[in-house]
Amino acid sequence: MNNPKDRYEHHLNSFQKKLTESFRQHKKSPLSSLAERLYLNDGRTPLFQLQGLARIEKKSGKNKGKAEDWLLHAKELEDGIGKYDYWMAMIESNKKWKFPAEIDRYFHLQAAYALGVLEERMIKLGWMEKDYHGTRISDEGLRQFKKALKKADWYNPSKERKKLLELYRDEAMEIHNKIVKKELDLNHVEFGIHEFRRNVRWLGIYASALMGKIQLDKTTGKEPLKKFVTAKRANVPHNKLPLNNQQESPVLFIPGGFYAMSELIAGIGDIKDPGLATEEMMQIGKMFGMSPTAIKTRLGKDYFPHHRVVKEAKQLIHNYVINENLFAHIADHFDKQLK
Repeated sequence: MNNPKDRYEHHLNSFQKKLTESFRQHKKSPLSSLAERLYLNDGRTPLFQLQGLARIEKKSGKNKGKAEDWLLHAKELEDGIGKYDYWMAMIESNKKWKFPAEIDRYFHLQAAYALGVLEERMIKLGWMEKDYHGTRISDEGLRQFKKALKKADWYNPSKERKKLLELYRDEAMEIHNKIVKKELDLNHVEFGIHEFRRNVRWLGIYASALMGKIQLDKTTGKEPLKKFVTAKRANVPHNKLPLNNQQESPVLFIPGGFYAMSELIAGIGDIKDPGLATEEMMQIGKMFGMSPTAIKTRLGKDYFPHHRVVKEAKQLIHNYVINENLFAHIADHFDKQLK
């Protein structure tokens, strides 16, 4: 898509379509709420895409003020779904952990509360109405969002390309420098390791959200990250970017860098998630009178103490950022396209 506005509308329409289908399912089975159905229908993904576009616009576009509003709008909804997803994952995990019934009830209460918060946000932002007549979807959120988009001013494809190259280059180097200069405390799971992963993940979300503006470059014999370019990696679903044969002035992402970045994101997730779950369960278990030893036994193979999370995450990040020089190579590939 050559017009940035069209990308926003594509993701907005995708969210509206999921909301409409969720409402249809809710009407058919009222015991399942509209918000719960939206979660089950992956309403979170288009909200991530909208956040990605708004983050880009806020940093390098012409509509920084509007972009702040768009970002907060999408983030509020996505965060609401994310909180519910978190507790649903705990409920699912407890099927194997088998913590006592009172802890399982606690999980369900937290999930119900998160669902209520999500519904309140959907109502506030104009996507849902609820009264004694029942629950209905609303088009006010979509209408207001599209109204703001019509008033926005956008760069032409060539100028946008330059801005995106600068943004990608600068963000990749910022990620690199924060590790090299030890500006990010990787001894902290949430504000160090998880923060690093979030920053890296946005580079991938930008690429998919831009609907063909970002394309994988051709692999050459001189590519520094060529060893990461394999058929197996290329066929991973989230490594496939949207195609647009009519795209003007595309931005080219070094393919080995994109695949390696995806592996790094997934690898940190595999370490971080059980680590955060372990921290959570140590607190919840204690609240219900369980000993650390009993909690550890229940978690079994999912027990991931802080020191293990830090050690394994540091090793993984050091390998990609320092040994492979991943983000410096990514930044350099974008920088060369500016010359």
